[in-house]
Amino acid sequence: MKFLLALAAIILLFTPAGAQDKLDLSGKYAVVRGKKEGRDIDEKAKKATYSATTDTFTIEAGEVKMVIGYTLKPGTNPVEIDMIVSAGPDGTKGIAAYGIVEVRDDTLKLAYSLDKERRPSDFEGKAGYVIELKKLK
Repeated sequence: MKFLLALAAIILLFTPAGAQDKLDLSGKYAVVRGKKEGRDIDEKAKKATYSATTDTFTIEAGEVKMVIGYTLKPGTNPVEIDMIVSAGPDGTKGIAAYGIVEVRDDTLKLAYSLDKERRPSDFEGKAGYVIELKKLK
């Protein structure tokens, strides 16, 4: 038994980082928690609907709808994600964000910054933005 556990640990250590890059973010989500510059996100953001395809996130809150294109960066750990707003309220189109993403079971965590030089390295949310979403069935 100990041998099998050790073997599993070795396999995980040597699994190519690129294997994580094929994350499937597709689905509809509900907010579990979120932080903006260290403070909880507002109620409107918590009640918004979040959905993802293989290359876009869509956020809808009442009459407001944002569509954000994204790409994952191969070979990074945690997996890096670059995003750009393709549709949204006036003044938001073209805004870029730089972050990290993690998927475990039915939970998606996303941490990001609008400053390319300040890409987050964790999901604590002390600076920038972090959102944790639970996939709806």
